[in-house]
Amino acid sequence: MEDEIDLREYIDVLIRHWKAIVALAVVAALFAGVVSFLLPPTYQATALVAAVKPKYQMRFDPKFETINDEELPVKAYPAVATSDDVLLTVIAKLGDVLDEKEQELHAFAEMVEATSTGDPSLIALKVRSRDPVKASRVANTWADTVVQHLNDLYGQSEDEAQFFEEQVKTAEANLKKAEEELIAYQAKNQTEVLNTRISSMQASLRAYYDGAQAIRLVIQDANNLISRLRLQSSDAPASLGDDLASLLLEVQSLNTQHQLPIELQVTSVQSFSGKTVGEQIKLLEDMVTTLNDKVIALETEAANLEPQILELQQQREEAQTEYERLQRAVDTSKEVYMTVVRKAEETRIAADSEGEEVRLASYAAVPTKPVSPRKMLNIAVAGTLGFFVGVFGAFAWEYWNSPRESQAS
Repeated sequence: MEDEIDLREYIDVLIRHWKAIVALAVVAALFAGVVSFLLPPTYQATALVAAVKPKYQMRFDPKFETINDEELPVKAYPAVATSDDVLLTVIAKLGDVLDEKEQELHAFAEMVEATSTGDPSLIALKVRSRDPVKASRVANTWADTVVQHLNDLYGQSEDEAQFFEEQVKTAEANLKKAEEELIAYQAKNQTEVLNTRISSMQASLRAYYDGAQAIRLVIQDANNLISRLRLQSSDAPASLGDDLASLLLEVQSLNTQHQLPIELQVTSVQSFSGKTVGEQIKLLEDMVTTLNDKVIALETEAANLEPQILELQQQREEAQTEYERLQRAVDTSKEVYMTVVRKAEETRIAADSEGEEVRLASYAAVPTKPVSPRKMLNIAVAGTLGFFVGVFGAFAWEYWNSPRESQAS
């Protein structure tokens, strides 16, 4: 088929030009080797800085917890290590060790590199220089500066301890003020007095309603008896049963107005009242009228007592609410005071123990082997590139020197 690619043509091109291809690869490799041998060697010194977890984490109060190693800002450490402030401090410490150009910030920044290793809590501080001794000294000075700067930035400090000491004084003053306000209020707190008055009035109110209800029952019984007596002749003498019923109603009426019940003993089976039915009815009607007046009087007393009880209840709630507000203020102030006291003590102990968030893991030794130029790698890469350029050139040569289809026609 016409569209099939014949690889033999490409192989023939490579065979015809193999000498030129090999020569170009050899020349490129030789050139890279000569350049690599002529370039001055560059040495790299590496110091290690580690973010450490404190052996002892003081947690006097759960509201202020010491952060653990996973919460340490280790991702920010490389950026802090290469910040202008840190680098300028290192340049100032090194003095005459750096030449005039290296003392410039941008030039010095090109010499150094801070990277995280496989463990993000371990930072590698790398310094490259033509002089291996200089590279080692710069790396170690830089490491010391980074450790000090990070500990000042993230570690416990005297300023933090002083801050919490001032907070303790403020919290103590607030607690004392809240307690004094509560004591002053208790001197005029009438909650218990109001409770006693309300209880007394509620007992009276209950007695009024109970008395009125008892009288209504007596009135109901009296009316029933009156209705039954009216069925009889008004001139007829009252029977013993009617006399006893009437007398019982009178006793019940009296019992609704006295604390002690009245006992009645009947010694004769004859009518002891001597009243006629009409006189008995008149007596019962007068008693009902009196009892109705009594009911009205009791209800009036109860109605007058209700607003007084409601007013006292309002005063009691206001007094209780004010007391609870002052008590909450004392409780809150006490909680804040105890919390700040514990944190101040924790911070003071941490500052005295000189705990460090960051430590120097390893100083940089004087490097003995340069990291660049890599002669063999440069030669291999240059030879490979030369080979591919030769191959490309061979095909380009064949293309430009092959006859065109238009000329062939």
